[in-house]
Amino acid sequence: MKSVHMKSKLKSKKMAIILRLAQRWRIKLLSTLFPCPLPRSKDYDAPQAPREKPNAQQGLRGEALLLASQLHGETFHLPNLWKVFSEWPLAANQHAKRLESLVDTMLERIVTNERKLKALKQADFARLISLWYPDAEWPELEIATAYSVWIFVWDDEVDAGDTDVSNDEALARAYYQKSLSTVRRLLGLDPSEQQHGQEQGPEDPALHANMTLFSDVGHGVRAATDTVQRERFFGELENFMVQVGVEHGHRMRGTIPSLEKYMEIRSGSVGCAPQIALTDYMLKIRLPESVMRCPAMEALWKETIIICLILNDIYSVQKEIAQGSFFNIVPVMFKNCGREKPSLDGVSREIEVALQESMERFEDAATSLGETACGDLQLSKDVQSFIKWCRYFITGVLQWSLESRRYGMADCLHEDGSLSIVL
Repeated sequence: MKSVHMKSKLKSKKMAIILRLAQRWRIKLLSTLFPCPLPRSKDYDAPQAPREKPNAQQGLRGEALLLASQLHGETFHLPNLWKVFSEWPLAANQHAKRLESLVDTMLERIVTNERKLKALKQADFARLISLWYPDAEWPELEIATAYSVWIFVWDDEVDAGDTDVSNDEALARAYYQKSLSTVRRLLGLDPSEQQHGQEQGPEDPALHANMTLFSDVGHGVRAATDTVQRERFFGELENFMVQVGVEHGHRMRGTIPSLEKYMEIRSGSVGCAPQIALTDYMLKIRLPESVMRCPAMEALWKETIIICLILNDIYSVQKEIAQGSFFNIVPVMFKNCGREKPSLDGVSREIEVALQESMERFEDAATSLGETACGDLQLSKDVQSFIKWCRYFITGVLQWSLESRRYGMADCLHEDGSLSIVL
């Protein structure tokens, strides 16, 4: 009996080794077939079962409550979108590892809740910043990191649904107003500060701790940009905060707008435009205002925002619905599809079409923008750098969204790069 038992154990051990080798070979084969790295997953073959989660319908009302009942437990399928973006560049900054320590240090400065701090560290914002700015040098990366960490934390305070600000419109309004006033001052755009010629920090004790991080941003940007650049950056931040407020109001009331209205609001609240406004600073260039304000540049900004908006929404939909937020392109399209029986597969097809059309408009805008710089070699080079960065911005969002534990897409991934997301 003992001999039989020993043979059985040896056989089981051999089988386990064979299975591990087979799994390693499969992952190696996948990395060869898919040149863009796939997210890490514990088991690519694991069947997708509905997630155990808290009752997302608790506290919902109106149209959001109806959507919750329709979508709960349904599966949203997405194709491998890297096939759509296969010709666009993807690269990582040489300082990627160093960025990890910087991000953790910044998060520790402004987040005191241990649970939130752990979740934010696991999101791997350093990876995203590295993908956004593959060619940037360290001084600019420090400022971009301070800004990126700040805006994620600032937005989560309103969006996460687990703070006083996120559950009270009056508190949220005060949060926007105080933050915006501080941003204006830190960027050197406050008339009273300009009269006294003093640069101040966010010393108001009533301000959220995250505003101390924007002090780093203000200091760096003020030292390297002109007033027009900072006014543009501030204007985009102001629109971001205004639209976050509008979005927050919809969430509190449980209302779902039309798709057109949603895209208008979300184009501001997604927070991409302020990041684009920092591009010339990050690239160490200064495009003339005739280029910055031309129709082709405006179209390039618009399509960059739309593509990032769609990507952000589809990969964060599981997380947002789990938090009780239905202000997302997936449920909004589902609600506004105009069919007798809406379907998530129909939403997926509509999203593919929307991405393809936006990419075509992006390329048209890029071509037109390039033509505005004809005859000026340096200007042409700077314009192409700006366009290339917009592509990096988009592919960075795509790759990070698939990898980051913030959205958990690795658990929804199939071998062909497609996704099955249980809502």
